[in-house]
Amino acid sequence: MKRLFLVRHAKTEVIRYDITDFQRNLKERGINDSNLIANKLLLKDAKPDLMISSTANRAIQTARLFADTLDYQQESIVQLDELYDGFTTHEFLGMLDQYGNENESVMIFGHNPSIEYLAFNLSVEFYEYVPTCTVIGIEFDVNDWKDIEARTGKVCLYEFPKKYKG
Repeated sequence: MKRLFLVRHAKTEVIRYDITDFQRNLKERGINDSNLIANKLLLKDAKPDLMISSTANRAIQTARLFADTLDYQQESIVQLDELYDGFTTHEFLGMLDQYGNENESVMIFGHNPSIEYLAFNLSVEFYEYVPTCTVIGIEFDVNDWKDIEARTGKVCLYEFPKKYKG
């Protein structure tokens, strides 16, 4: 059984003229939301064997906050530029096969619309909204990452900050 966690980065500062989109940082709300959701994952024992993040500031900052809570070494987070621009489903599955190795669970930190598209394309049925700091867990009944096919995963987890706020 392989488990994939797709994480949309947390809330960021607005686009400004003096920095690029790539350089945008998390807002205080994004930091708080990351801590909230990472703690919910910890309570559900949803800890990854491998974390992979986009190299954009907001994604890697989200990944580092999750890593701290989930007892994952920040230095072990794999950073891929390709997650910033997005993969096709086929390219994404190739990346999972390349980096997943013997890991049973992989957590990916990226951006919309890619996270939403991947959740839709990899699971049997996912039609939910994906606000910032959403985590979608998908299980695949395979022993090897290379055996995953589109539209075969079962959604086992769907967490987002407003679920816990009034």
